[in-house]
Amino acid sequence: MNGHEDSQQPRVCFVISTFFPYVGGGETHSRLLCREMIRLGAEVFVITRRTAPDLPKRDTVEGIPVERVPPVASRRLAKYLMLFPVFARLVARRHDYDVILVSGLRLLGIPAMFAALLFRKTCILRAASCGELSGAFIWDSPHIEEKGKPRWYFRAMVALRNKLLLKAHGFLGISEAIGDEYRECGVPEEKIAVINNGTDTELFQPVLGEERQKLRQELGLPDGWIAAYTGKLNQGKGLDFLLEVWNDFAPRHPEAHLVLVGSGSGNFLSQEAALRAYVNEHNLSDRVTFTGYVQNVHAYLQAADIFTFPSENESLSNALIEALACGIPCLASNIGGIPDTVRDNFNGRLLPARSHADWVRALESAWSNPAQVAQWSRQGRERIMDRNSMESVARRHMAFVQACRDGKGEAT
Repeated sequence: MNGHEDSQQPRVCFVISTFFPYVGGGETHSRLLCREMIRLGAEVFVITRRTAPDLPKRDTVEGIPVERVPPVASRRLAKYLMLFPVFARLVARRHDYDVILVSGLRLLGIPAMFAALLFRKTCILRAASCGELSGAFIWDSPHIEEKGKPRWYFRAMVALRNKLLLKAHGFLGISEAIGDEYRECGVPEEKIAVINNGTDTELFQPVLGEERQKLRQELGLPDGWIAAYTGKLNQGKGLDFLLEVWNDFAPRHPEAHLVLVGSGSGNFLSQEAALRAYVNEHNLSDRVTFTGYVQNVHAYLQAADIFTFPSENESLSNALIEALACGIPCLASNIGGIPDTVRDNFNGRLLPARSHADWVRALESAWSNPAQVAQWSRQGRERIMDRNSMESVARRHMAFVQACRDGKGEAT
């Protein structure tokens, strides 16, 4: 047992496949979480993949020490090739941490658990999406046939992997849907904590009146009724469906405009080219804006009237939390962990995924009922401030980390 384990605050090695400057919902939350945990007194460093050759192997990001391991390769292949380098760094730095906290357990949980068992460290696994522990991310995937192996093969591999992963000392879920998945996979209740993601509520805050009009001018957006989406323009996000709905809704509302904030470039699941083609083919170019990759996501949210999130598979969306923090009500699919964030007729609407008529009606209702939308806006912001500020989320993480560390006994 390391003498440092008697200290009040934990020493945490945070393991994640991609980290800043790669920007996604999980990466952003992890950066904010690590930064806040350090501010609250924890020692934290990050092990991640070196996603570009110009990135340093060792770095400091907003006060967070970061180590980047090889390979510099396509993301699809690199997630497998990075497993041994991650294990090697966990071995080399074994005296620098008491707790390994893994974000994205499906593969990175393997080297983390080997290191935890070998050096008697605490290991906490955090699923980044639904289906990671159960294996549903494989057999529910529309691309499973492309993998060239029968389903029984993948089920056997997941079962073998889980014999190792279930030895972890704690399991973090970002939504109740993931917590339920852990239970169904045999994780004891006392090892589970469900903590929703947090956001920077000072950066993501409401902007109203003349200030919002000025913001729209700066962003080159029209002064009308703006619906927004932020995130990756990838398969599974329901954006092809959203454009079909918009093609139905927009002709009746010439002042309505849809803004798609984000990019799909560099991802094998990208739908960006197909989405742009649809907009051109249906003469929607003056009714839909593609921003591409931007760093000022908060500004586009602050300029919007309503947020649209038609995702088909979601554990918990940072985009929804950020939108609600900006006081923007959400129209979202009633799937996965989304109901943890969006409450129907409280801060938006929960709608059946890919139900064209329901989504058109919801847009019509939001457009024609500004008083209702204003109430949703106030209630949405208040709920985020209560549940999703980074300080409260970080404190809950630290309490769980300490409980797992102090009560772990010996890994078995």
